[in-house]
Amino acid sequence: MSAFSPVELLPNELWDQIIGYLETEPPSARRLHHAPSLQLTESPTKDLKHLSQCSSGFLQLVRPLLFTHARLELHDEPDFHSFMTKADLTRHVTSIIIAVGEDSPDHRADPFWWRQVLCYLDPAHIMVLAPPTFIGETIGSPIMDGHSWAFDIPLQILDMKRQCRFDSSHKLPDLKSCTSLLRARPWTSITFNESSSLKAYNHYEYFLSCVPSILREWGIMRGEGHNMPLQRPKDLPLLLHGLSTFSYTAVFPFYNHVQIVLDAVLRMGSLKRLDVQLAPDRNNHVTEIEQRGSMDANDPWMELATSYSLIGFTVRQMGNLKEFRSGDLHVEAVRDDLLANLNDVIGDGGWVHDGRGIWKRN
Repeated sequence: MSAFSPVELLPNELWDQIIGYLETEPPSARRLHHAPSLQLTESPTKDLKHLSQCSSGFLQLVRPLLFTHARLELHDEPDFHSFMTKADLTRHVTSIIIAVGEDSPDHRADPFWWRQVLCYLDPAHIMVLAPPTFIGETIGSPIMDGHSWAFDIPLQILDMKRQCRFDSSHKLPDLKSCTSLLRARPWTSITFNESSSLKAYNHYEYFLSCVPSILREWGIMRGEGHNMPLQRPKDLPLLLHGLSTFSYTAVFPFYNHVQIVLDAVLRMGSLKRLDVQLAPDRNNHVTEIEQRGSMDANDPWMELATSYSLIGFTVRQMGNLKEFRSGDLHVEAVRDDLLANLNDVIGDGGWVHDGRGIWKRN
Protein backbone atom coordinates (compact mmCIF):
# COMPACT_ATOMS: atom_id res chain seq x y z
CA MET A 1 0.00 0.00 0.00
CA SER A 2 1.38 3.42 -0.97
CA ALA A 3 2.57 5.67 1.84
CA PHE A 4 1.61 8.71 -0.22
CA SER A 5 -1.83 10.26 -0.52
CA PRO A 6 -3.32 10.33 -4.04
CA VAL A 7 -2.58 14.02 -4.42
CA GLU A 8 1.11 13.42 -3.69
CA LEU A 9 1.30 10.97 -6.56
CA LEU A 10 0.77 13.74 -9.08
CA PRO A 11 3.81 14.34 -11.33
CA ASN A 12 6.32 16.88 -10.00
CA GLU A 13 5.85 18.96 -13.15
CA LEU A 14 2.17 19.40 -12.29
CA TRP A 15 3.01 20.23 -8.70
CA ASP A 16 5.50 22.85 -9.86
CA GLN A 17 2.68 24.52 -11.76
CA ILE A 18 0.31 24.32 -8.77
CA ILE A 19 2.92 25.70 -6.40
CA GLY A 20 3.57 28.53 -8.83
CA TYR A 21 0.07 29.83 -8.13
CA LEU A 22 0.88 30.01 -4.42
CA GLU A 23 3.98 32.13 -4.90
CA THR A 24 3.61 35.81 -4.11
CA GLU A 25 6.01 38.72 -4.36
CA PRO A 26 7.86 39.43 -1.10
CA PRO A 27 6.08 41.93 1.17
CA SER A 28 9.15 44.17 1.09
CA ALA A 29 8.51 44.87 -2.61
CA ARG A 30 5.13 46.42 -1.80
CA ARG A 31 6.48 48.46 1.13
CA LEU A 32 9.72 49.72 -0.34
CA HIS A 33 8.41 53.28 -0.56
CA HIS A 34 6.65 53.25 2.82
CA ALA A 35 8.15 54.44 6.08
CA PRO A 36 11.13 52.11 6.77
CA SER A 37 10.20 49.57 9.45
CA LEU A 38 11.46 46.23 10.73
CA GLN A 39 7.97 44.91 9.90
CA LEU A 40 8.85 45.34 6.21
CA THR A 41 9.09 41.57 5.66
CA GLU A 42 6.01 40.51 7.60
CA SER A 43 3.23 38.93 5.56
CA PRO A 44 -0.17 37.49 6.49
CA THR A 45 0.11 35.12 3.51
CA LYS A 46 1.88 31.86 4.42
CA ASP A 47 0.49 29.44 1.84
CA LEU A 48 3.85 27.94 0.92
CA LYS A 49 4.83 27.45 4.56
CA HIS A 50 1.55 25.72 5.30
CA LEU A 51 1.95 23.44 2.29
CA SER A 52 5.50 22.51 3.33
CA GLN A 53 4.15 21.32 6.69
CA CYS A 54 1.73 18.85 5.12
CA SER A 55 4.28 16.16 4.34
CA SER A 56 7.98 15.52 3.75
CA GLY A 57 7.30 15.29 0.04
CA PHE A 58 5.72 18.71 -0.09
CA LEU A 59 8.57 20.11 2.01
CA GLN A 60 11.09 18.85 -0.51
CA LEU A 61 9.20 20.57 -3.35
CA VAL A 62 8.54 23.85 -1.54
CA ARG A 63 11.70 24.42 0.51
CA PRO A 64 13.74 26.06 -2.30
CA LEU A 65 10.92 28.58 -2.82
CA LEU A 66 10.75 29.36 0.88
CA PHE A 67 14.33 30.62 0.73
CA THR A 68 14.16 32.45 -2.59
CA HIS A 69 13.68 35.67 -0.62
CA ALA A 70 15.63 35.52 2.63
CA ARG A 71 15.96 37.81 5.62
CA LEU A 72 19.15 37.76 7.67
CA GLU A 73 20.01 39.28 11.02
CA LEU A 74 23.79 39.43 11.16
CA HIS A 75 24.22 37.93 14.63
CA ASP A 76 22.58 34.78 13.21
CA GLU A 77 24.84 34.65 10.14
CA PRO A 78 27.01 31.66 11.25
CA ASP A 79 23.93 29.48 11.87
CA PHE A 80 22.30 30.76 8.68
CA HIS A 81 25.41 29.91 6.68
CA SER A 82 25.63 26.43 8.15
CA PHE A 83 21.96 25.64 7.55
CA MET A 84 21.85 27.01 4.01
CA THR A 85 24.98 25.12 3.00
CA LYS A 86 23.97 21.79 4.51
CA ALA A 87 20.49 22.02 2.99
CA ASP A 88 21.94 22.97 -0.42
CA LEU A 89 19.77 26.08 -0.55
CA THR A 90 22.34 28.80 -1.26
CA ARG A 91 21.82 28.65 -5.04
CA HIS A 92 18.09 29.28 -4.65
CA VAL A 93 18.45 32.64 -2.88
CA THR A 94 17.72 35.41 -5.40
CA SER A 95 17.17 38.22 -2.89
CA ILE A 96 18.17 38.90 0.69
CA ILE A 97 17.28 41.56 3.24
CA ILE A 98 19.76 42.56 5.94
CA ALA A 99 17.69 43.93 8.82
CA VAL A 100 19.46 45.92 11.54
CA GLY A 101 17.37 47.60 14.23
CA GLU A 102 18.43 50.84 15.87
CA ASP A 103 19.02 49.05 19.20
CA SER A 104 20.27 45.79 17.70
CA PRO A 105 23.78 44.57 18.54
CA ASP A 106 24.21 44.23 14.76
CA HIS A 107 24.38 48.02 14.64
CA ARG A 108 28.02 47.60 15.69
CA ALA A 109 28.72 44.71 13.32
CA ASP A 110 31.71 44.54 11.02
CA PRO A 111 30.96 46.96 8.12
CA PHE A 112 32.36 44.30 5.78
CA TRP A 113 29.77 41.68 6.79
CA TRP A 114 28.81 41.32 3.11
CA ARG A 115 32.20 39.81 2.23
CA GLN A 116 31.29 36.69 4.17
CA VAL A 117 27.66 36.54 3.01
CA LEU A 118 28.51 36.97 -0.67
CA CYS A 119 31.10 34.23 -0.61
CA TYR A 120 28.29 31.64 -0.49
CA LEU A 121 25.24 33.60 -1.74
CA ASP A 122 24.85 35.27 -5.12
CA PRO A 123 21.58 37.23 -4.91
CA ALA A 124 20.49 39.49 -7.74
CA HIS A 125 18.86 41.73 -5.16
CA ILE A 126 20.12 42.99 -1.79
CA MET A 127 18.20 45.26 0.56
CA VAL A 128 19.79 46.84 3.62
CA LEU A 129 17.24 48.02 6.18
CA ALA A 130 19.28 49.78 8.84
CA PRO A 131 20.20 53.05 10.59
CA PRO A 132 21.83 55.69 8.34
CA THR A 133 25.31 55.27 9.80
CA PHE A 134 25.25 51.50 9.27
CA ILE A 135 24.30 51.93 5.61
CA GLY A 136 27.06 54.49 5.14
CA GLU A 137 29.70 52.19 6.62
CA THR A 138 28.45 49.24 4.56
CA ILE A 139 29.02 50.99 1.25
CA GLY A 140 32.17 52.86 2.24
CA SER A 141 30.47 56.28 2.39
CA PRO A 142 30.56 57.33 6.07
CA ILE A 143 27.91 60.00 6.60
CA MET A 144 27.87 63.30 8.46
CA ASP A 145 25.48 62.63 11.32
CA GLY A 146 26.00 65.77 13.43
CA HIS A 147 22.39 66.83 12.90
CA SER A 148 20.83 63.38 13.38
CA TRP A 149 19.13 64.58 16.56
CA ALA A 150 16.98 67.00 14.54
CA PHE A 151 15.71 64.35 12.12
CA ASP A 152 15.42 61.34 14.43
CA ILE A 153 15.63 58.84 11.56
CA PRO A 154 15.91 55.31 12.99
CA LEU A 155 15.95 53.39 9.69
CA GLN A 156 16.57 53.89 5.99
CA ILE A 157 16.49 51.47 3.05
CA LEU A 158 19.18 50.86 0.45
CA ASP A 159 17.91 48.49 -2.24
CA MET A 160 20.25 47.26 -4.99
CA LYS A 161 19.53 45.06 -7.99
CA ARG A 162 21.40 43.70 -10.98
CA GLN A 163 20.22 42.12 -14.18
CA CYS A 164 21.75 38.65 -13.85
CA ARG A 165 23.58 36.38 -11.43
CA PHE A 166 26.83 34.52 -11.91
CA ASP A 167 26.65 31.21 -13.70
CA SER A 168 26.37 28.38 -11.17
CA SER A 169 29.43 26.72 -12.67
CA HIS A 170 31.61 29.72 -11.82
CA LYS A 171 33.24 30.34 -8.48
CA LEU A 172 32.00 33.46 -6.72
CA PRO A 173 34.50 36.35 -6.73
CA ASP A 174 36.93 36.85 -3.86
CA LEU A 175 35.92 40.03 -2.04
CA LYS A 176 38.73 40.22 0.54
CA SER A 177 40.13 43.40 -1.00
CA CYS A 178 36.73 44.92 -1.86
CA THR A 179 35.95 47.98 0.30
CA SER A 180 32.31 48.71 -0.58
CA LEU A 181 29.15 46.69 -1.14
CA LEU A 182 28.61 48.94 -4.16
CA ARG A 183 31.62 47.26 -5.80
CA ALA A 184 30.80 43.71 -4.72
CA ARG A 185 28.45 43.12 -7.65
CA PRO A 186 27.64 45.02 -10.89
CA TRP A 187 24.48 46.72 -9.62
CA THR A 188 22.32 48.38 -12.27
CA SER A 189 19.43 49.63 -10.13
CA ILE A 190 19.39 51.42 -6.75
CA THR A 191 16.44 52.53 -4.65
CA PHE A 192 17.10 54.67 -1.60
CA ASN A 193 14.36 55.35 0.94
CA GLU A 194 15.70 58.18 3.08
CA SER A 195 12.73 58.25 5.48
CA SER A 196 11.11 61.43 6.80
CA SER A 197 12.62 64.88 7.40
CA LEU A 198 9.44 66.23 9.01
CA LYS A 199 10.72 66.28 12.60
CA ALA A 200 13.45 68.73 11.60
CA TYR A 201 10.83 71.30 10.54
CA ASN A 202 10.08 71.85 14.23
CA HIS A 203 13.47 73.49 14.74
CA TYR A 204 14.48 77.08 14.10
CA GLU A 205 16.14 77.57 10.69
CA TYR A 206 15.47 73.91 9.90
CA PHE A 207 16.87 74.35 6.38
CA LEU A 208 20.40 74.66 7.80
CA SER A 209 20.25 71.08 9.12
CA CYS A 210 21.87 68.25 7.14
CA VAL A 211 19.93 65.02 6.85
CA PRO A 212 22.03 61.92 7.65
CA SER A 213 22.17 60.32 4.21
CA ILE A 214 24.60 58.61 1.87
CA LEU A 215 23.16 60.70 -0.96
CA ARG A 216 24.56 63.82 0.66
CA GLU A 217 27.98 62.21 0.51
CA TRP A 218 27.43 61.22 -3.12
CA GLY A 219 26.22 64.64 -4.17
CA ILE A 220 28.78 66.92 -2.55
CA MET A 221 32.08 67.31 -4.38
CA ARG A 222 35.28 67.06 -2.37
CA GLY A 223 38.13 69.47 -2.82
CA GLU A 224 38.32 73.02 -4.11
CA GLY A 225 37.60 72.50 -7.80
CA HIS A 226 34.10 71.74 -9.07
CA ASN A 227 35.40 68.73 -10.99
CA MET A 228 37.30 67.15 -8.12
CA PRO A 229 36.38 63.45 -7.75
CA LEU A 230 34.54 62.02 -4.79
CA GLN A 231 36.71 60.41 -2.15
CA ARG A 232 34.74 57.47 -0.72
CA PRO A 233 34.71 54.98 -2.31
CA LYS A 234 37.32 56.28 -4.74
CA ASP A 235 35.62 54.75 -7.79
CA LEU A 236 32.14 55.98 -6.80
CA PRO A 237 31.72 58.07 -9.98
CA LEU A 238 32.33 54.94 -12.07
CA LEU A 239 29.89 52.91 -9.96
CA LEU A 240 27.19 55.56 -10.30
CA HIS A 241 27.78 55.77 -14.04
CA GLY A 242 26.86 52.08 -14.34
CA LEU A 243 23.32 52.55 -13.01
CA SER A 244 20.39 52.37 -15.41
CA THR A 245 17.62 52.94 -12.81
CA PHE A 246 17.58 55.11 -9.69
CA SER A 247 14.68 55.67 -7.31
CA TYR A 248 14.64 58.23 -4.50
CA THR A 249 11.99 58.18 -1.78
CA ALA A 250 11.82 60.64 1.10
CA VAL A 251 9.15 62.49 3.06
CA PHE A 252 9.42 66.26 2.64
CA PRO A 253 13.18 66.61 2.23
CA PHE A 254 14.44 70.21 2.10
CA TYR A 255 14.83 71.55 -1.42
CA ASN A 256 18.53 72.31 -0.81
CA HIS A 257 19.06 68.65 0.05
CA VAL A 258 17.10 67.54 -3.02
CA GLN A 259 19.51 69.64 -5.11
CA ILE A 260 22.42 67.69 -3.60
CA VAL A 261 20.64 64.42 -4.42
CA LEU A 262 20.15 65.64 -7.99
CA ASP A 263 23.86 66.49 -8.21
CA ALA A 264 24.50 62.81 -7.48
CA VAL A 265 21.88 61.80 -10.06
CA LEU A 266 23.64 63.87 -12.71
CA ARG A 267 26.70 61.65 -12.20
CA MET A 268 24.64 58.63 -13.26
CA GLY A 269 25.51 59.09 -16.90
CA SER A 270 23.90 55.85 -18.10
CA LEU A 271 20.62 56.40 -16.25
CA LYS A 272 17.53 55.46 -18.26
CA ARG A 273 14.84 55.77 -15.58
CA LEU A 274 14.45 58.07 -12.58
CA ASP A 275 11.71 57.63 -9.93
CA VAL A 276 10.96 60.19 -7.23
CA GLN A 277 8.53 60.25 -4.30
CA LEU A 278 8.73 63.16 -1.84
CA ALA A 279 5.34 63.11 -0.09
CA PRO A 280 3.97 60.52 2.36
CA ASP A 281 2.22 57.55 0.81
CA ARG A 282 -1.56 57.32 1.01
CA ASN A 283 -1.64 55.46 4.33
CA ASN A 284 1.03 57.55 6.09
CA HIS A 285 -0.41 60.14 8.48
CA VAL A 286 2.93 61.47 9.67
CA THR A 287 2.05 65.01 8.53
CA GLU A 288 -0.93 65.18 10.86
CA ILE A 289 1.18 63.90 13.76
CA GLU A 290 4.05 66.35 13.27
CA GLN A 291 1.71 69.34 12.88
CA ARG A 292 1.07 69.05 16.61
CA GLY A 293 4.56 70.50 17.09
CA SER A 294 5.90 73.96 16.30
CA MET A 295 6.40 73.59 12.56
CA ASP A 296 4.68 75.81 10.03
CA ALA A 297 2.34 73.48 8.12
CA ASN A 298 3.09 75.30 4.85
CA ASP A 299 6.85 74.80 4.96
CA PRO A 300 6.99 71.12 3.88
CA TRP A 301 4.71 71.75 0.90
CA MET A 302 6.71 74.77 -0.24
CA GLU A 303 9.89 72.69 -0.04
CA LEU A 304 8.23 69.96 -2.09
CA ALA A 305 7.06 72.38 -4.79
CA THR A 306 10.52 73.92 -5.11
CA SER A 307 12.07 70.47 -5.20
CA TYR A 308 9.97 69.50 -8.20
CA SER A 309 11.12 72.58 -10.08
CA LEU A 310 14.70 71.45 -9.49
CA ILE A 311 13.83 67.89 -10.51
CA GLY A 312 12.33 69.10 -13.78
CA PHE A 313 15.50 70.99 -14.70
CA THR A 314 17.61 67.90 -13.90
CA VAL A 315 15.41 65.62 -16.02
CA ARG A 316 15.77 68.03 -18.92
CA GLN A 317 19.58 67.98 -18.61
CA MET A 318 19.94 64.19 -18.70
CA GLY A 319 20.27 63.25 -22.35
CA ASN A 320 20.20 59.48 -21.81
CA LEU A 321 17.15 59.50 -19.56
CA LYS A 322 14.11 57.85 -21.17
CA GLU A 323 11.59 57.68 -18.34
CA PHE A 324 10.72 59.76 -15.28
CA ARG A 325 8.17 58.74 -12.65
CA SER A 326 6.62 60.76 -9.85
CA GLY A 327 4.97 58.96 -6.94
CA ASP A 328 3.29 62.10 -5.62
CA LEU A 329 0.33 62.71 -7.89
CA HIS A 330 -1.96 60.96 -5.40
CA VAL A 331 -1.79 64.16 -3.28
CA GLU A 332 -4.73 66.12 -4.68
CA ALA A 333 -3.78 69.35 -2.90
CA VAL A 334 -0.54 69.71 -4.87
CA ARG A 335 -1.17 67.65 -8.00
CA ASP A 336 -1.97 70.60 -10.26
CA ASP A 337 1.03 72.62 -9.05
CA LEU A 338 3.40 69.68 -9.52
CA LEU A 339 2.13 69.03 -13.02
CA ALA A 340 2.45 72.72 -13.87
CA ASN A 341 6.03 72.85 -12.54
CA LEU A 342 7.08 69.79 -14.50
CA ASN A 343 5.26 70.67 -17.71
CA ASP A 344 6.77 74.16 -17.70
CA VAL A 345 10.27 72.66 -17.64
CA ILE A 346 10.05 69.42 -19.63
CA GLY A 347 6.73 69.76 -21.45
CA ASP A 348 8.40 71.17 -24.55
CA GLY A 349 11.42 68.89 -24.38
CA GLY A 350 9.89 65.85 -26.03
CA TRP A 351 8.50 64.39 -22.81
CA VAL A 352 4.97 62.92 -22.84
CA HIS A 353 2.92 62.38 -19.67
CA ASP A 354 0.56 59.41 -19.48
CA GLY A 355 -1.65 61.10 -16.88
CA ARG A 356 -0.59 58.72 -14.12
CA GLY A 357 2.77 60.10 -13.09
CA ILE A 358 4.94 58.60 -15.83
CA TRP A 359 6.75 60.75 -18.37
CA LYS A 360 8.53 59.20 -21.36
CA ARG A 361 10.82 60.87 -23.83
CA ASN A 362 9.74 60.58 -27.46
